[in-house]
Amino acid sequence: MAFQPFFVAGAPKSGTTWLGKLLDAHPEISCKGEACVHYFTKALIQISNDYNALLERRKATVSDSNAFPPVLESEVHALMRHFIDLRLAVIADPAKPRLRFVGEKDPIHGPNFPMLQKLFPEARYMHIIRDGRGVLVSAWHHNQRATQGGQRAPGFDAFLDDMAERWSQMVRISRNAAAKLGEACLEIRYEELSEDPQTGFKRVLNHLGADAGEATVRACVEAASFEKLSKGRAKGQEDAQSFFRKGVADDWKNHMTPAQIQRFNARSGGLLEELGYLG
Repeated sequence: MAFQPFFVAGAPKSGTTWLGKLLDAHPEISCKGEACVHYFTKALIQISNDYNALLERRKATVSDSNAFPPVLESEVHALMRHFIDLRLAVIADPAKPRLRFVGEKDPIHGPNFPMLQKLFPEARYMHIIRDGRGVLVSAWHHNQRATQGGQRAPGFDAFLDDMAERWSQMVRISRNAAAKLGEACLEIRYEELSEDPQTGFKRVLNHLGADAGEATVRACVEAASFEKLSKGRAKGQEDAQSFFRKGVADDWKNHMTPAQIQRFNARSGGLLEELGYLG
């Protein structure tokens, strides 16, 4: 691919969508949606194993003269990279003459960072982390408006227990994977972006190597502001039916008791405290 790839990860409801919108507002960057590439690449591994087994069966049932070399791991990796290249190419915005970077976001990227780096050693990686209490409350409201069967939890406390465990598992696995990438991966906090979007986003752009000039950063922050994404609502003005519900980082304060906070921290294995969210 002619453009430098990048990949954004973060536990669900941690701000990956907003970070993607900020990136896509930049004149040098395309970042749209989730390509779900790991669904395809994992199936490709299975298909390759099945194919190699078929070659062995043909050799055994016909003759040695029917032998054909198996697919090598390096060939499978080449196929994976080519597939992801194709997926990223379709979101390369032709309306951006200065386009240099193309990427996408997916929570599943985090655990798969080492494999992605093997396929794309030139890429840049980002891992966004959000206070688990904010993740919980955002996910709870998202769950409440979900219409697909099986998405509604029986109650807030049961949902809290489940989310604390899932959030901590995803964050820990992704952080451990990100640590193996060294300087190729940037860890950023959702709260950092929310409290000072221009400074936080400038750090993201510097990590990518994109234009981080004041005017460019300001234009991106304006284009991806809560007011724009919510189609006119002010930050804090709630619409429970919208994906962009309220735009407040610490809304958990309106929904959680001190006992529930302690319970969430315990269920997360102390990750809230470990990340500095409990002072």
